[in-house]
Amino acid sequence: MPVVNLTPHAVTVVDESSRVIRCWPRCDEPARVEAVRVPVGLEVAGVPLMAEERTRANLPEPQEGVWFIVSSVVGSAHPERRDLLVPSDLVRDGKGVVTACRSFVISGSPVRGRAAATAAATVTGERIGA
Repeated sequence: MPVVNLTPHAVTVVDESSRVIRCWPRCDEPARVEAVRVPVGLEVAGVPLMAEERTRANLPEPQEGVWFIVSSVVGSAHPERRDLLVPSDLVRDGKGVVTACRSFVISGSPVRGRAAATAAATVTGERIGA
């Protein structure tokens, strides 16, 4: 199954021994969510508080059998989508910079029971994008 990276960063997936499983190049036109901030008229310790509303991302339409790698912000802005993969179990270097991930989270509602096992087998067992 094809996997398309819609983030501005290369996405590298490694196993528990830090061996690279797969890498997807960065996207030149990544999916983005914009935030509109409005002052709420309150302060905490002299710091103004804001309300924030996020926009929808510029995602492609769902395509049968295609997964899209997106940021957690984009995934959260589209809970109805079941084709979005968010990098998870992030691996960081000595300076705290993310260098890879070990898994993906499927966007949308939590999956339970048999559906969870099926989703896990699909994502891991079939080696999506291999």
